[in-house]
Amino acid sequence: MLTVLAMSRVELIAPRFLRFTGLLALGCSVLVCIWSWTHRAAMLETNWLAAMVLSGGCFVGAALIVLLGNSAECRSGVIRGVSLIGGLAGVAAACIWAFMQVDAIPETGTMAVMTVIGDVLGSFLIGSVTISWLLGHAYLTATKMTIAPLRRFCNLFSLAVILRAGFVVVCLLLIKFGGPLGVPEQVERQLGGSWLILSMRVAVGLVAVGVFAYMVRDCVKLRSTQSATGILYFASVFVYIGELSSRYLTSAYGLPL
Repeated sequence: MLTVLAMSRVELIAPRFLRFTGLLALGCSVLVCIWSWTHRAAMLETNWLAAMVLSGGCFVGAALIVLLGNSAECRSGVIRGVSLIGGLAGVAAACIWAFMQVDAIPETGTMAVMTVIGDVLGSFLIGSVTISWLLGHAYLTATKMTIAPLRRFCNLFSLAVILRAGFVVVCLLLIKFGGPLGVPEQVERQLGGSWLILSMRVAVGLVAVGVFAYMVRDCVKLRSTQSATGILYFASVFVYIGELSSRYLTSAYGLPL
C-alpha cells in the first residue's frame, strides 16, 4: 500500500485517508515483527535480523505518514519519499520471512528467484487493490476530492493484475514443458491432485480479478466512484483468495504460482 501511495499525487488526496493508510501499514509492520519474533528459531540469525530491521523501517515510514498527513507543505514530496522507502522495506521484510518458511524451495537457483519475484508481484497486487477500495470508500465523505487519485490507483491495480497473471502463465508453461522450473513427475502428479486450489488460483485469483479490473476502469471513466468501490470490494476478496491459494501451492510444492 505504501509503495502504491508513493506513485500517486498525494496532494490531491484527503489527509484523513493518508492517516488511515499509515495506520494500516503500522498494523501490518507490527504483525510482521511479531511473526518474525515468534518464528525466529526457524530462521537464520542474519535473516531474522534483516527482517526485523526492514519491518522497523516500514513501521517508521508509516508512522511518519500518520504524523505528516495534515502537513500540506510537505505532503507532495516528503510523504511520497517516506511512503516509497517504508513500502519497499515492508515488502522486502515480508519476502524474507515468507521465503524462509518455505522448506520446499532451494536456497539458491532459479526457483528461489522466481519465488521472490512472485512475492513482490503478489504484494503489488494486494496493495493496489486494497488501497483502491479504501480510497473509493473515502469518496463517500470526501465528496470534493478529485477522481484523479482513484484513477491512478485503478490503473496501477490493472497493471498489477497483468503482471501477476503473466508471471503465473510463464511459470505454468515452464512447469509443463520443462526448463528452469521443471519439476519431478511425482510433484506434477500431486499438483494435479490439487486441482481445486489450482482452479481457485487461476479462475478466481486471476481471471475473475482481471474482469473486475476492466469493469473498474470503465466505472472510473464514467466518474462513478460508488460503483467502482463496490466492484473493488469484490475484487479484493478474490485477490486475497487467489494469493492465499498461491501461498499454499508454494508452501506445499515449492512452485511460485
